Amino acid sequence: MLSWSFFQSAFLIGEASLRPLFTVDFAIDKPSLPWLLALFIPAATMRLLSEEQRDGTLETLLTQPIRGWVVLLAKFTSGLLFVSIAILATIGIPLTLTSAGDLDWGASISQYIGSIFLAGSLVSIGLFTSSLTRNQIVSFILGLTVSMALMIMGLEIVAITLPSTAANLLQLLSPITHFENIGRGIIDLRDILYFLSLISTFLSATFLIIRSRTLSHKTPQYRNLQLGVAGFIILSILIGWFGTSIKGRLDLTGDKLFTLSPATEEIIGQLDDLLTIDVFMTSDPPVQIAPVSRDMNDFLDDVESSSNGMIKVARHYPDDDEKAFVKSKNAGISPMEFTTISQGEYQSKRGYLGMVLTYLDRRERLPKIQTVDGFEYRLASLMNKILDDRSDKKTIGFLTGHQEMEPGNLQYFASILNEQYQVKGIPTEEGLPMNLESIDILMIISPKSRIGDTHRNSIKEYIGSGGKAFIAIEPVLVDFNQWAGISNRDSAADLIFSEFGISIESDLVFDIQSNEPIALDGGAGSVLRNYPYWVKADVVDPKIGGEVQSVVIPWGSTLGILNLPDSPFTVSPLISTTEYAYIDMDMRNLRTNSPTFFQVSPDNQVLSDLAVALEHRNGSRLIITGDADWIADGTVRNVRNSADNFLLALNLVDWLAQEDNLASVRTKIISERNLVFSSDRHRNIVRYANIAGVPIAFVLLGLVRFMQRRSKGFRNRWAVGSNGKDGDPKRPGDSANEK
Repeated sequence: MLSWSFFQSAFLIGEASLRPLFTVDFAIDKPSLPWLLALFIPAATMRLLSEEQRDGTLETLLTQPIRGWVVLLAKFTSGLLFVSIAILATIGIPLTLTSAGDLDWGASISQYIGSIFLAGSLVSIGLFTSSLTRNQIVSFILGLTVSMALMIMGLEIVAITLPSTAANLLQLLSPITHFENIGRGIIDLRDILYFLSLISTFLSATFLIIRSRTLSHKTPQYRNLQLGVAGFIILSILIGWFGTSIKGRLDLTGDKLFTLSPATEEIIGQLDDLLTIDVFMTSDPPVQIAPVSRDMNDFLDDVESSSNGMIKVARHYPDDDEKAFVKSKNAGISPMEFTTISQGEYQSKRGYLGMVLTYLDRRERLPKIQTVDGFEYRLASLMNKILDDRSDKKTIGFLTGHQEMEPGNLQYFASILNEQYQVKGIPTEEGLPMNLESIDILMIISPKSRIGDTHRNSIKEYIGSGGKAFIAIEPVLVDFNQWAGISNRDSAADLIFSEFGISIESDLVFDIQSNEPIALDGGAGSVLRNYPYWVKADVVDPKIGGEVQSVVIPWGSTLGILNLPDSPFTVSPLISTTEYAYIDMDMRNLRTNSPTFFQVSPDNQVLSDLAVALEHRNGSRLIITGDADWIADGTVRNVRNSADNFLLALNLVDWLAQEDNLASVRTKIISERNLVFSSDRHRNIVRYANIAGVPIAFVLLGLVRFMQRRSKGFRNRWAVGSNGKDGDPKRPGDSANEK
């Protein structure tokens, strides 16, 4: 049943993760391991002591030369081992999932460790209730009641009906709260102390009960035992209670998802007033954002717990609450539309996932969160911005006067930059030097008329004095009337070549296998058609590009790195095509059905660089790309994942700005762990090997064990029967009587 429920959720989410197996969310139709343990363990432990009491063997056992605590620990260990075998029987699930995805083994190990601790707590409760009565059924009912009560009081649905103080207390005492933390992949000392204190509390109470069977309640020895056990229980409770202030944890997740970067911790440490994070989300999110919603909430819980009370996270559900809906509308948080499949039909479903940060009289927002990749960076950036004054922002200057793309042509990109920087145009006059002293980052975006010598000298002096520049050159422009490429002779490619040793070629790259479809007018409506000239290129330097793995480069030109031995620059490829790309030198037909696509040979495939990063010994930094359309509004709005283009561009600007307090956040990469099966047969093998294969394996193992014991029993009876008549052992003298 557990495997069946898990694969239902796992296939729907499409993520190589065990979170559906270990989730603490209560759902009757989707049972998870923690809730099955709460139901299964009271049944497994109900006879541990109650049967001994019923048969009168407990007193006999306690009168033997063996200490009572040894008997107790033996009972506890046997129960825990039995339950642990049942838990480890699910190990086939992660083992088979690795054939279809990159499973996070660190998080999985943490989840199994948490399950063992939870099982130990529930076994100690079952052992305690088993000591209270001779009746196994009564023991089961008592154990189930106590276990479920502790579990349920940690649910959010219970907490929201109580005052905050009482709700926090109940959640702190519930194993659900502490198991959820370990289930995320974090071994926290506070959670370990809680489980150990819970186990020791119930074992101590059980020890007092079983020892009372052999001691008179009026003797000093019994009173001393009562005081000792009571003191130990109080000590255990205090450790579990005040242990919440003890810090110390181990993040076992592969990408260190829940370890705050030093920059984030530094920014949080600068807070001198309460920062409120209002999260607007859907209680039952669409499948597309369900993992994102879960991981984002986990991370925000971590941020809140590490802030020493300076950050408060409040969650709102606009779909279910009219007040929350009005609040989200006023905050500018709108729902996202998703397409889901229900009963074989496509349906549209809305989902909220956004947040607003409020600090004093300042407010910042993330209206739509569609991926957890880069979430810490975006959150840290907004917190950093909300703490800074506007006058402290660095200045980005767009070069003008040479038919460049200006902020007006890059409105969306400029608006994103404007959130963290001051953005302005740089006025120029022919023959007069440019004043770049106040510019922190120089943007040169697709010049189409020649940059004069005076302005070139200003640019050289700026770079030579440690300046930063983002340079997007277009040596080829697209004539949309003819759908052909035309040479841009005044693109400033010669300046890039002579000064930085980077050759920007007058060509266009296309990739038949990795590209972006574009919308074409099909008469009855627009249709999507793959367009190889819109190359889906890889970001090959995550330390600069951050979490973005690929971007769309429309009509990009290739870059050549000369690697001059005496060059003061260190050059790093930043964006590259796949190895299946081609280079078009003629550029006569750029249509979607261009015959060029069918005239190429695999021998001409080549991996090409489309963007590079340069670092000078004097501290200057440059980004050089062979295309500017990848950040232009008119082009990128037709790209499906345009957010990746803008996020990469923002990361590049941040790298140029040398925002050192965000550097460690930006370089934090989160791996995609998609669940991808090679075929339906592969999917079914993985599913049914766990649903049916594991139970069958246990049945076969039981049969083998039964046959072995039965065979051994036959041999023993045969041996006994051979020594006596009718199965009775021979008596001394039988042989003589026979004689």
